[in-house]
Amino acid sequence: MALTTIRDIIAELNRQAAEHQAHRLRLIKQITTDPTYQREVKRLQESYHWNGLHGGSDSWRVFLEIPSEDANGPQFSPTITALVNQVHMNEASLSCIRARIDALSTFLLPVLRLPQEVLVHIFKLGSRMPQDDPMLGSFPRPFPLVVAAVSRQWREIAINTPDLWTNITIRHPRPYGWIPLCLQRSCGQPIDINIDCRASNLLTAPAVDHLLSVLMLHITRWRRFALTTSDPATIYVVGQRLADAHAPVLRHLQLSLNGSSGNQEVILPKILQGGAEALTSVRFDSLATPWDSSPLINLTALDLRWLWLQTRLQYEQFRQVLSASPNIRALILRGTYIHLHAGRTYPTLSIPTLRYLELSGDHVCRMSSLLSTPNLVELTLANLDETEFREFVASLPLPTVDGGGGRYPSLRSLSLLNASMCTPTKRFTRALPTITHLTVINSATAKFLQLFRKEHADTADNELSWPQLQKLTLVDEVDYFLLFGVVRDRAAIGSPLERIVLNAPFIHDESLVATLEKYVEVDIVKGVDLDH
Repeated sequence: MALTTIRDIIAELNRQAAEHQAHRLRLIKQITTDPTYQREVKRLQESYHWNGLHGGSDSWRVFLEIPSEDANGPQFSPTITALVNQVHMNEASLSCIRARIDALSTFLLPVLRLPQEVLVHIFKLGSRMPQDDPMLGSFPRPFPLVVAAVSRQWREIAINTPDLWTNITIRHPRPYGWIPLCLQRSCGQPIDINIDCRASNLLTAPAVDHLLSVLMLHITRWRRFALTTSDPATIYVVGQRLADAHAPVLRHLQLSLNGSSGNQEVILPKILQGGAEALTSVRFDSLATPWDSSPLINLTALDLRWLWLQTRLQYEQFRQVLSASPNIRALILRGTYIHLHAGRTYPTLSIPTLRYLELSGDHVCRMSSLLSTPNLVELTLANLDETEFREFVASLPLPTVDGGGGRYPSLRSLSLLNASMCTPTKRFTRALPTITHLTVINSATAKFLQLFRKEHADTADNELSWPQLQKLTLVDEVDYFLLFGVVRDRAAIGSPLERIVLNAPFIHDESLVATLEKYVEVDIVKGVDLDH
């Protein structure tokens, strides 16, 4: 019979603990009533002048009081030794069971005192976490099913909180009733759908088409729709379903063809021509639709990745896409995305509303120069080689003494992703002087730390790199001594870091982290989503 609540689990563990304790007492009785044991204990009492058995009811442990190298030490029979070993194993198991009971009880009791409205809020936040679909034997199970199995109270709250059932993740062709359950219990609320075909080769185009036949009945509720596949046929199936569809509350659309063999790409002649009035965010991987029509209008976020020969944008098309979304705030251009002719000069594209920009590939330098983004706050540079990085740095104008003249005067956050061959220089830091948050992911962490240390050792140039830097995120191999030196030195000169974020593998020695925490707050991340 399956255990459905924490109380059931605790009751089962208590039953197991009682069995272990009863078995332990039987073993101890066997030990203490054995004639050979009694004779040996009597000999030990006489040898060590003990007036009584040590340890009270645990007198069978008397031999533990005597050093093993003592010639007069205990010499129990093999039978007694085997029984003692059984007791030790029994007690170890009993200790583990009691620890689990304590842990579950500690968790259960305070939570049971929380008001229902607080639990509802916690559950809603938990339901937004990434989750697997409940294919048979999968782990972990979706959050709503987990909390519904804790107690009757939690189950009642979960079933009667529609928001918990709006996050529909599908990674298997047979979700065992998960989709109908979510559609029913979400009670008309907007739903978020994520279909990822990469996890199973059984999630084929016909299987996805069958799933969509159910989901399309609720398209007026779609808030987010994301499809990731390595099969162009699946993209075409979805495109046919969505060609003339009307999705009135859809905010985010993602269609990603990645991981396929060769440079495959898909062109959809039309999509969502019935209307998507609320759509503000679009991501296309190796896919194109007519660039000058809906749904690519009035967007606040546009993410284009790996547009190959047929789907790659020309400059004029790119300009039209930006013009159709005058309030765009986030722009991600990864891999190949635009065709710029060598030696040709293109007019600058002004995007005053842009706050986040990600550039990668072979056009980082030209695209950075092409886009005028005076209010940019966050910049990510991904997949750079040494040559492209060097050209990018050389193209950056140095700010004037009064802080004007730089390319990104409002920039606060800089991220480098997969740029391990790049070497940061003083000119790089001078060209971007306003950085308060630096993130380095697989990108020459040691070179940055060496640059920071070198500036303290160089008496000819005492200019501090990024004097406003407050947060440093390093998801890479980290030289502790270099890092500690940077943290200590910046604290000593009155420009301390406030927070450091490190990846979990760095925590191999808690004492090292403790020394860092004398100067700065340290946080740990277990992993980073590089496909955000």
